[in-house]
Amino acid sequence: MTKEGRSAEVRMEEEYMSVTIDYTNKEDRTIICDKIAKLEEEFDVHPEVIHKRSQENSGGSYTVEFSKDVYTHSRIPGDFIEALLHRLNIKHCEED
Repeated sequence: MTKEGRSAEVRMEEEYMSVTIDYTNKEDRTIICDKIAKLEEEFDVHPEVIHKRSQENSGGSYTVEFSKDVYTHSRIPGDFIEALLHRLNIKHCEED
C-alpha cells in the first residue's frame, strides 16, 4: 500500500492483461475513476473496467482489463497501465 492507501496487482496471460487497484480511502474512488477516464481519452481505448466496493470499509477496487484483441496486437495496454500507476503515485505493484 502507498501512503495514499492504494496498491496494485498486474496480471498478464496469453489472452489478456489487467491491473487491479485496491484503495482504502473513499475519496480515492473518484480519483481513480477520473484517471481511468482521462487515459481512455488519451489512448483512445476503452478497456473493461470493474469497480467493487468493500463491505468492511470505505475502500474497494478497480480492475482494468484489456482483452485479446487489444492486448496481443498493441503496446497500448502496457502503456495505459504504466501511465495509470504513475498518475496514482503507485511506484511498485505485485505481478501475478
